[in-house]
Amino acid sequence: MSQKNHEITDGRLVQTDKKYSHLKLKQKEKIAEWMFQETRDFYTKKYTFPNDKQLSEVVDKVYEKIEQAGIWIPYGEVFKHYKSKRSNINKRVKRLFNEKGENYIDQACFMNMCMICDNAGNVLALDKVNDSYTGTTFPGGHVEKNEIFNDSVIREVWEETGLKIENPKLRGVYHWHRNGIHNVLFLYKAEKFSGELKSSEEGKVYWIPLEELKKRELATGMEYVLEIMESDQVNECYMKRETQGYVGTLY
Repeated sequence: MSQKNHEITDGRLVQTDKKYSHLKLKQKEKIAEWMFQETRDFYTKKYTFPNDKQLSEVVDKVYEKIEQAGIWIPYGEVFKHYKSKRSNINKRVKRLFNEKGENYIDQACFMNMCMICDNAGNVLALDKVNDSYTGTTFPGGHVEKNEIFNDSVIREVWEETGLKIENPKLRGVYHWHRNGIHNVLFLYKAEKFSGELKSSEEGKVYWIPLEELKKRELATGMEYVLEIMESDQVNECYMKRETQGYVGTLY
């Protein structure tokens, strides 16, 4: 047997340039089922499908099963195949939930937050004090039933600051899942406003230079909010639950 493009791995002579297409049909069927199972488990735990940065989380687990089954195929070939098939795999997972009678549509809670600028380098800060979400942040709150998103941020800002903002611009979305609820926070920026500034039961509001605000004890996730507010390339942050708490990924 020619040993060109072969090497000894774990006592076996394996083909280093083996392609996914070279696998036997039964091997492909097994791997396809493992890819489906791991994608299903990923969705069940995180309420979302893996994005480009998370594909390796699924492929790593699939590859463990491939190795345990004694199948030889380079990791890169498995990764490339999964990436090409993930759309169909995701659709299969969706069908599974529908067949079980489960509601694939997220239960959602909509909120808003607004960075108000005075065109002199200052932003309007809110020191949140009245619930579990504490620290320096921007004014905002929940969207009420049947309320338009744009109207809700104008209302929330007025209730918490006494200012009536004009033409708030949507800058991005900050979201996370918790207890089966998809929490979606719409991030706005406003530069036109009127009224007299006053604090509310939500906490003290005051003007502060943006760079000074960054040095304060910020509320959870505000570092991601600020990056979205100041960037023209980043407009989304998803907070994923990890063992050490929530960790954000920017898009």
